Amino acid sequence: MNTVRMQKTLWFVASLLMLTLTGSSWAADDAQTRVQGNWLTQAKDGIIQVGQAADGTLQGRIVGGNAPGKLDANNPDPAKRNLALRGQVIMSGLKYDGDGKWSGGTVYKPDEGKSYKCKVELQADDTLTVRGFIGFSLFGKSQIWTRYTDTSMDLPESPEQP
Repeated sequence: MNTVRMQKTLWFVASLLMLTLTGSSWAADDAQTRVQGNWLTQAKDGIIQVGQAADGTLQGRIVGGNAPGKLDANNPDPAKRNLALRGQVIMSGLKYDGDGKWSGGTVYKPDEGKSYKCKVELQADDTLTVRGFIGFSLFGKSQIWTRYTDTSMDLPESPEQP
């Protein structure tokens, strides 16, 4: 009788463990799915399409903005300065850490022509915190991107900033 009770208890505990492990992988898959899509940059001058790269890491590509024909004029590689920014991958190599966080990647800032280390965090309010930094995350700057759901990839021109 005790053996039957013990077997039922072990079966129950094993079932709970499997449900817990399966549930946490569903949560991970949910964050990795929710991060994908179009995001409006904090300056509201660019639309970045975030998705999975061929190697399984997270990447971001410029798919829209307020200057459709803008060239990558500040690129440190002179051969790339005549390329349009639209279509270029500017965020890459991000690996999923769990809990809606990715790290280990780089982000390219076209206005400066510089690349920085990068980490990304998906927030509950459908925003994305993108942090670029040199060396340590402490020495960096964050932007808050918002989910972009409009169908137009052309944004109105923003006024010149001082």
